[in-house]
Amino acid sequence: MARRLRYIEFDGQVFLVRRNGALTFPDVGDPLPFEVREQHATRVLDAEVSYCRPVLSRFPSEWVYKDDVPHLPDVDPIVRQAINASLARCVVGVLIVNHEERVLMVKSNRGFTKGMWNIPGGFIDYGEHPEEAAVREVREETGVAIRLGRLLGVYKERFQSPYFMYGFMYDGEPLSTSLTTDPNEIEAASWMEPSQAHRETRNPFARAAFEKRFPRIVA
Repeated sequence: MARRLRYIEFDGQVFLVRRNGALTFPDVGDPLPFEVREQHATRVLDAEVSYCRPVLSRFPSEWVYKDDVPHLPDVDPIVRQAINASLARCVVGVLIVNHEERVLMVKSNRGFTKGMWNIPGGFIDYGEHPEEAAVREVREETGVAIRLGRLLGVYKERFQSPYFMYGFMYDGEPLSTSLTTDPNEIEAASWMEPSQAHRETRNPFARAAFEKRFPRIVA
């Protein structure tokens, strides 16, 4: 039977207990000196982990600071993995519309979007602003320079994984029209009618951006 554990965090402080010589999460059935509110549950390694927020009257300075966990020698691997999973993954996407009201779409040849049509985008680099990432990703994937427009929305998805991903979706205007794709990353690129592009993509972030940018077309 899988272990059932509680990941309890308050403002970066993690409640851990010592069991079998290692710091670990309390079991779901363990008594706690405070109430908790479960927020999310997921599988981490061989355990079912419930992410919980405690009800406290003070800051728990005696708990372990989550950023210190990688430096501790006696920590349960599940704790390390769960804390890694709790860190947000952030991506960008740009809905680029040309003067003919067509949208630039790309088809990736690697990663979890392999073989799917999508708007240009990707992961935000360490220390990079989402707007910088948006411009960079479009240029790297398509060779197109853009004028970045408004933020259409920030969306959240889990994608059947232990962590959550946040998508910063923008609209944009092309400053060039010639497509130069990297064959190591992009299989194809095409300008599509918005309704077709919306049908083709399976990315929920991109679909949300289409529905914000073209509410009548995609209705």
